[in-house]
Amino acid sequence: MKNTKYGALFFLGILYVLNVAVVQAQQLPGGIRMPSGVPGGLGGGGNMGGAVLDDSTKTIYGPQTTLHFYEEDILNNRDSLRFRVDTLLDNFHRWTYLDRALNRLVDLGNLGTATRPVFYQGRDEVGAQLGFRAYDPYAIQPEEVKYHDTRSPYTDMTYIAGGRGQNILRFGFNQNVNPRLNVGFRLQRFTSNKQYGTYSSLGSESNLAQNWNFLLHTNYFSANKKYTLLAHFRHLNHQVKEQGGLIPDSTAAGGLDLFNYEGPARLDDQARSWERRNVYHLYHQYRLANGFQLFQTLDYRRVINRYTDPSPLQGVTNGIYPGILFDSTSATYQQVDYKLLENRIGIKGTFSGFTYRAYMRNRLYSMQGTYNLTDSVQGRYRTSHFEKVILGLWLSYYLKDSTQHLTAEGEHLIGRDFRLKGELATRWFRAGYHTSFWSPDLLMERYVSNHVRWENNFTLTGANTLYGSIPIKVRHLELEPTLQYQLITRYLYYDTLGLPRQLNGSFSVLRLGGTFSWSQNKWNAFAMGYYTVSSNSDVLRIPALFANAQISYDFTYAKVLFIRAGVAVHYRSAYLADAYLPLTQQFHIQNDFRVDQYAVADVFATFRIKRVRVFLKMSHVNEGLLGPGYYTTPGYLGLRRTFGFGLSWPLFD
Repeated sequence: MKNTKYGALFFLGILYVLNVAVVQAQQLPGGIRMPSGVPGGLGGGGNMGGAVLDDSTKTIYGPQTTLHFYEEDILNNRDSLRFRVDTLLDNFHRWTYLDRALNRLVDLGNLGTATRPVFYQGRDEVGAQLGFRAYDPYAIQPEEVKYHDTRSPYTDMTYIAGGRGQNILRFGFNQNVNPRLNVGFRLQRFTSNKQYGTYSSLGSESNLAQNWNFLLHTNYFSANKKYTLLAHFRHLNHQVKEQGGLIPDSTAAGGLDLFNYEGPARLDDQARSWERRNVYHLYHQYRLANGFQLFQTLDYRRVINRYTDPSPLQGVTNGIYPGILFDSTSATYQQVDYKLLENRIGIKGTFSGFTYRAYMRNRLYSMQGTYNLTDSVQGRYRTSHFEKVILGLWLSYYLKDSTQHLTAEGEHLIGRDFRLKGELATRWFRAGYHTSFWSPDLLMERYVSNHVRWENNFTLTGANTLYGSIPIKVRHLELEPTLQYQLITRYLYYDTLGLPRQLNGSFSVLRLGGTFSWSQNKWNAFAMGYYTVSSNSDVLRIPALFANAQISYDFTYAKVLFIRAGVAVHYRSAYLADAYLPLTQQFHIQNDFRVDQYAVADVFATFRIKRVRVFLKMSHVNEGLLGPGYYTTPGYLGLRRTFGFGLSWPLFD
């Protein structure tokens, strides 16, 4: 009741702020009235950030004076490319990590839980990797780091109350110390509550996932533009109470109740997964002459992944762990400590229409595992290696205009991994080919715990991918049919017991589908859908049908309040979805639980008044219409009907 009360008060507060803002927004600073008919819309147009205050050249600071870029732009010699602060209402209501990925991720039914891709993804990097990826979406990835160029201090504040204990708070600040040096940071905190396995909605007992995310970044350009430096530090601290899934109610009238949200969890309430990541990154370059630059990147990463369970016998009894190897009376304790130092140095530039990059890199890594034999005795194992020479080459050539280009890249770890990729993009079609062979994850090679252990010597896994699409535009309608064919060799996976296995031979995966978008007057529609078939569904399970659709309507209130209201639907067909093993944080095949087909519908409304954006959203509004609920992963229920709201408020002075 308290959550409902506070939610209602917050909602009324938002309506009050919007009402006041509508009145005030019709006046610019200084009492100047906004003229009628100013071009605007839902994309942050109009006079926002660029209105003249007087006859001088003084302008209002805003999105047009606050720009950002990415390291990839500098690396690929797109130095002048800059992006404005996003003030669009497009997809602003998609606040969850699954929603932002257009449901191409699967989780355990709640914010902060373990994730995996819906579709198969080959490795896009060479060299051995650690193998813990379940929490990747909740960490800031290197390609997501924004480096800013601001004419005024820029503060970004976002608060989201997603309902049922889901909360996200983000705060960021950026400022140019001088025209050539910028510093900034970003902080995120989110939490979520359990749906089942607890009978108290208050206090720490109800907590499910907690996340801290921190980013510190800086960029510097010399006065003559010859030297550029980008640097950042990324931190992730993520903790989840592992539940192991729901125990269905076998005493329910009419048979087994699979959707008993009041039921118990399979694991003890104190079972925990915890992961901490620290990454230090440096990129700098120096231009010796036009078309010739030297560059270097340096990375140091440390990952600590820990799992504890004070009652391991409960997990064995409920089918979560395969068994007990050492001591059934002591608590299970497992930790992996991973360190990586990576250096890359090379040359790059532009010559006769070609943009090129050639480099050499090396990696030094170590992994140490710690596990308990008894409560007081621990065992350890260690793996370390120095990957000396990795050679890489990247080429890009623009054809008649910037919309048509050809890119090719390759990377080879001498004597082992390699990857090659080429793509041609024109106004009529886009086609590409990608082939790669990569080393097994360190986690698959060696692992010891109180429940499972292995030591393997797997060979390289390979994937050949051929893809293409044809963009078609007819007046207000845009279509893009797509095709992807993958041939996977010596596939690595986790079996029904959660143990790593390698499949001899090859099999293929074919995916057909595309995207559709339509916009006319104030109506907007978008859809994407895929049909996927695998020649070996014994080891790789993908839903045959996958679809997203959304329709919305735009309108304006009092000329300054822009509103978009609509409905979004996601559907996937039934399949034997992979199960989840909390101990190793890996998904593995299973043959006992068929995740049924289901469609989830959301109703939303997004608002923008000046630079402030607000959304209201009812998720899973169709609960009870198609069935009592749905499962995202075997044993893990999807979230019930939930009302959420969010606010994004950027400040530019």
